[in-house]
Amino acid sequence: MATTVILSPHLDDAVFSCWHLVTQPGTCVITVFSGVPAKGTTTVWDRLCGEADSVTMMRTRILENEGILKAVGATCYNLPFMDRQYPSSRHDASDIAKAVLTHVGADAVFFVPLAEGTLWRHPDHVLVREVGISLFHKGRDVSFYADVPYMSMPRKIRGRYKKHIARRASNSVGTAVSVDVYELPPDERIRKREAMRQYKSQYSMTNIASLGMLGRKANTTWEVVCTPTGHR
Repeated sequence: MATTVILSPHLDDAVFSCWHLVTQPGTCVITVFSGVPAKGTTTVWDRLCGEADSVTMMRTRILENEGILKAVGATCYNLPFMDRQYPSSRHDASDIAKAVLTHVGADAVFFVPLAEGTLWRHPDHVLVREVGISLFHKGRDVSFYADVPYMSMPRKIRGRYKKHIARRASNSVGTAVSVDVYELPPDERIRKREAMRQYKSQYSMTNIASLGMLGRKANTTWEVVCTPTGHR
């Protein structure tokens, strides 16, 4: 059986965006930007989240993520690349792809962020999307998930929305895509909401910064995946 591999830019994106995949048996979550910064590092975002020491913050975030994923039976790997908010050298998509491939087999089915937010596209998410595109062009099985909160879900998913997402995804990926919409059943919506809130170091501030998008019912109801046509 092929292994489901979710490339998560940060230590919460997989759970926020594709819970229906995280909870599948045998899923592996690889977090790309989970490197611990140098001692003495402090950033505005970490201070807003309640922790001035960025080393402590990253270690807390890693433990949060590992605990949540372990609870649902997912395995995880944390790559040492630095979150954009921390001082570091520039990251290259090919270097990240090489690091990812050391943890997966030839049958891996990848899911990576689409990074097509209307108001803002986080550069870390865009870079991981580029990693996914490079893997796709190398013949790997790759699909793209709508990353919350940057791509917040509407209250109802209709044909017009699917066409809109398909067009944006096709433009980014460079090929036609099909759009699959997943409606989480009521019990899974509750589980997802509880899991999201367990990211205690990030949830409140991220929800405020996204104008309440994480807390919207639609974002615990719908999840969207775009798959290049004919690739699977």
